[in-house]
Amino acid sequence: MVRVVGVIAVVLAAAAAHAQERPQPPRVQQPDGGAAPVPLSNEDAELVKELAVVERLELLRNLELFEQEKEAKK
Repeated sequence: MVRVVGVIAVVLAAAAAHAQERPQPPRVQQPDGGAAPVPLSNEDAELVKELAVVERLELLRNLELFEQEKEAKK
């Protein structure tokens, strides 16, 4: 049992050391310094629109709950 725990500890230590040694991927710099946004695909644009609608609905729902609490206190 002690050997198993020892082997697991050695394997985990080796994996952690290997993960730290791994070089980071190079960052690609855009010629304009990253100021220009990358155009979205049609699917991504639709997803962003749907998420915006969901966020607006959630804000409205939270506002309605807040107004109901305000009226209940009066």
